[in-house]
Amino acid sequence: MADQELLARYAPTIDSPETKEAYLLDGELYIRHEFRDPAELQTRMTYHRVGEDNVVSNDNLVLLGVWARAQKQGEQVK
Repeated sequence: MADQELLARYAPTIDSPETKEAYLLDGELYIRHEFRDPAELQTRMTYHRVGEDNVVSNDNLVLLGVWARAQKQGEQVK
């Protein structure tokens, strides 16, 4: 079961409508983030490792392989 302190810290990111999937692995939150690209008017999907600052940005993007490991070995929280 996920640590309640971690869930509370990451609650705003987990509850965000743009967060489609979220996993906890080794105390870190990995998310699949979907958003509508205003320039191209289509949906974009990115994968992130969210840090202590609880911010989703281009600075915390992860490769698909890292995301797959979090999916396989982590605990799904969304």
